[in-house]
Amino acid sequence: MSFCLCAACSADVDYLLISDDDRVDGGGWSRGGGWPSVVRHESRLVYVSGRPGTLRCVVVGGRPAPTVRIRVTPGQAEAVEPTSVAKTPTMTLRVSSRTEGERGLRVQRRATELVNDGRFIVDVDDDEAVVTCEAMVDGLAPRLATATITVLCQ
Repeated sequence: MSFCLCAACSADVDYLLISDDDRVDGGGWSRGGGWPSVVRHESRLVYVSGRPGTLRCVVVGGRPAPTVRIRVTPGQAEAVEPTSVAKTPTMTLRVSSRTEGERGLRVQRRATELVNDGRFIVDVDDDEAVVTCEAMVDGLAPRLATATITVLCQ
């Protein structure tokens, strides 16, 4: 008979979400904001051309902590050179955990957040670009979430 101690097992990611919102449940889990009661994954990220915005990928679950990566690909097949999205400043990685439940039945949840708070700037050429958030836990298949960027003119 074999068994696995909890600390030594790999666990898959529970869910991913991509957001353009600065106010994801109180400013993000890693900043003491609330944990979501409902998962809100946006399939469209809306930005105004030339105005700074936020791009956020949140991964809940995973053990060991997942590696998170965001890729942005142009929406037009004929686009050859990178758009302004590819020139975005470095993103910040935040990891937080929370223990819930009564003694003996506690559950620990972990969130890994890759965010660019208010420094994400797009222009009209970035309209219809696709954002992919990828979470990888060693030994398990990667999990993906995607969203399309909509750019509004000023």
